[in-house]
Amino acid sequence: MTTRDQGGHGRSRGLAAPLLALWLGIGLAGCNALLDVENPNNVLAEDLENPEAAGNIVNGALWNIQDGYGYQLMVYSTVSNELHWIGSRDAFQELEFGWIDRPLNEFSDEAFKQFAPAFWVADNAIDILEGHLASGAGISDTTDLARAYLYGAFMYTVIADMFDDWAPSDMKLSGPPVGPAGMGQYYTTAIGYLDAAYAIVQGDGSDLERHVLAMRARAKHAQGVWNLIGTRPISPGNGLLSTSDAAAAAADAVLALAVDPGDWVWDFIYFAAGANGNIQTAVNDRFELRFGEEYIYPTGDDNERDKSLPLATPGDRGVRLQDPIDAKGDPRLDELMTPFEDGGENSDLRVLSARLMYLILAEDALARNDMAEFATNINTVRGFMNMSDWVDGGAGMPTALEILIHERRVNLFLQGYRLNDMYRFGVQAPGWQAASHAAADAGTFFPLTKAELESNCHLNPDFECTADNSFGGGG
Repeated sequence: MTTRDQGGHGRSRGLAAPLLALWLGIGLAGCNALLDVENPNNVLAEDLENPEAAGNIVNGALWNIQDGYGYQLMVYSTVSNELHWIGSRDAFQELEFGWIDRPLNEFSDEAFKQFAPAFWVADNAIDILEGHLASGAGISDTTDLARAYLYGAFMYTVIADMFDDWAPSDMKLSGPPVGPAGMGQYYTTAIGYLDAAYAIVQGDGSDLERHVLAMRARAKHAQGVWNLIGTRPISPGNGLLSTSDAAAAAADAVLALAVDPGDWVWDFIYFAAGANGNIQTAVNDRFELRFGEEYIYPTGDDNERDKSLPLATPGDRGVRLQDPIDAKGDPRLDELMTPFEDGGENSDLRVLSARLMYLILAEDALARNDMAEFATNINTVRGFMNMSDWVDGGAGMPTALEILIHERRVNLFLQGYRLNDMYRFGVQAPGWQAASHAAADAGTFFPLTKAELESNCHLNPDFECTADNSFGGGG
């Protein structure tokens, strides 16, 4: 069963970008007669403050998130070993070599320029809808506010997962960077948003309730991972979260919902008139990138996955990465890769899943050395595609830690987890150069890039920060 949220549409950047982006999202996402105008440039800020526009405002926020996230996921996955550079743009190669902490990398910079506005738009949507409730004006459907909290929490979580620093801003007003040590607070904000969302949807049995609870489990687990790797150098260990009980309790809450949909997922939906499919275009159309060499057997001409290879074991379909128990190309990768390939420039991106919840529970059990519970959760994930059970101490079986790392790798492919997992489990990508940031300083993530360094008055000494400073950036 696949449950999905369909979002709005919009695009932005520049000094007036957040408001423009919000409008574009509204204009394309909904059919609210209040905002049906011939010239969207004539829409005023006060029109967006109308409670009747609430649903479209939230759709616009989602559009911006999908647009920017796809680009940021692309550069993140290139640093990990999930994507492999094959094109003509050397900045991709620089990322694949592990040089992640370079503000001048053109693709890191472009990702930041597309991703940062979504941060402001998501928070602004929350501010607008909270304002309606506080003023007594009301909004027709409070689930719109719950969605706004969910999308905002996703932004805060991903930013903390992928960046070493962030500089929040208020539309045109630059904010000071929070610094690497301050990034952990973004998980706290995300969890607060999700608690507020859950207060709205609790008990309604909706997909939104499930997504809110699952995102809370993801944010709490990510917070634990950040506590392991967010402050460098990383302390040696096995990479397991020693304080994973909060994330496990949140995952349990998802699985305890009255209606169990089984192997559910939440995907970001992309389509021709919607958000740009940046990562999809780079892999499926421009062929600047393809799936990593450890994952697939490529064809000789365009380097796509070679699904026509004569395979000794059914289920391989050009998948190089073997399941350590069934000794065949892991079909979970084929399951994720095929719709991505078939969708072309508009393939969907996975956000949350039942499998992530079970993997969080498995990790918590392993950290507590509860091997029976660990096996139950790992084998539930494996059972979704009829994979053979993992048996503790069984002949030829991988260790518990090895099977956990593998299951996270194949079930969470291209979902924004791999680089963090590589750091905490001591895994290096084959392309990383020995002196690169990723190889030599594990735990390094993306910096504030050229666009922010040049435009933020707190970072550029040529600008003076004033009350009406208009040198924005940073979201």
